[in-house]
Amino acid sequence: MRRLLFILLAASLVFANGDEDAFGEFTDETNSFLNDQGQDFVDATNTAGTGVVTTFRSVFDAFGPGQCGDTWVDPDTVFGMWMAPAMFAGMIVVFGLAIVYMIAQLLNSPQLVATVKEEAFQTGLTFIRVIFLMIIISGAQMWYSVNAFATNDDIYTKHPLMIDAAMAFARQMVSDMTKHYSMLLIYNMVIHTIYSSTMWFGVTWRAMYSFNLGPVLKPLIDVVGSALQYLSLGLSSWLLHIVTLCLIKKWMWMLFIPVSMLLRALPFTRNAGEALFALSMALALFYPFMFLFDYEVHKVLRYNIVDAQDAMSNFIHSSGILSVFGPVLVIMFLMAGVFMPFFLGGALNLAFELIRGAVYYIVIISLLLPFLNLFVTLTAAKEIASFFRADVNFMSFLKII
Repeated sequence: MRRLLFILLAASLVFANGDEDAFGEFTDETNSFLNDQGQDFVDATNTAGTGVVTTFRSVFDAFGPGQCGDTWVDPDTVFGMWMAPAMFAGMIVVFGLAIVYMIAQLLNSPQLVATVKEEAFQTGLTFIRVIFLMIIISGAQMWYSVNAFATNDDIYTKHPLMIDAAMAFARQMVSDMTKHYSMLLIYNMVIHTIYSSTMWFGVTWRAMYSFNLGPVLKPLIDVVGSALQYLSLGLSSWLLHIVTLCLIKKWMWMLFIPVSMLLRALPFTRNAGEALFALSMALALFYPFMFLFDYEVHKVLRYNIVDAQDAMSNFIHSSGILSVFGPVLVIMFLMAGVFMPFFLGGALNLAFELIRGAVYYIVIISLLLPFLNLFVTLTAAKEIASFFRADVNFMSFLKII
């Protein structure tokens, strides 16, 4: 009876598989989709345009650059609309001082006149600082444009502004980490396919031993699950970096600089204005530059990790475990003495490479480099505030973070 069942099982192999590489084709289509959508996301284009909106597409579009404001710090113009809010805030301060001066003359109050003169001097210092900020940011932009023109890197050549290149690198990190996360998910699905399977070995049907692969693969599944969790956290942090850079580009000259000028015009809030002005200057100049520094570091270190998409595609096509189903899969497990050593050997090697890539994106890209960015930016803000004789401890932000 058992022999008859085995013969029927072997005979059913003819009807078991309609597509020899279904799962391999699914993996290749997923990789192609991720590459197309990720490149469009990095280039800030919408060529993916028509069709059904999927999860990846909606996530990419939600953090696109379309809502980050118009071009600011245009190197081709000395005066532009990006200066208008600061000029408007300066006019408000000047008109306010003029009104107070006229009231002082009307009341014949020398003390009030002296106060107006002192505040006029402080207002002049405010204008000097704003002009200095305009000059230094424009100079940094010219330096970036000259160096970007001499390279063939798409991040630099396709984004003429330094802050746009910083956002492009942040979007590229989101795209790369999304690809690595997707490959880990596919690998997790492959491992769970054999997680509950049973291996049989023996001489005959009666003299046979069986055991479950679950306890053997449990450590590997735990490591992959932890990598997926921390990688999703790192992915969220880079989405936050995109939002931060977008806020800097859109609201730096629209809100932060004018508010710092207005706060500095009042004696009671002058220190707050100094702190906000120093922080705004550091965020506008040093923070985007540090992302370009991160990009150069990433270009050097990325050769130490394998391409997760190529590694997963090669593994799926070479092992072929999920290209067949039903009786074929049963027979493959019955022949575990031949098949499983090859499969587990390839699976473990692939796991080590994927986990090493995940550690790179989690520890170096999402933890160490962003911490260095914040440390340099806040240190620069502290030194700028100290130069302007304002004692502000920006390092307390690091404790909060």
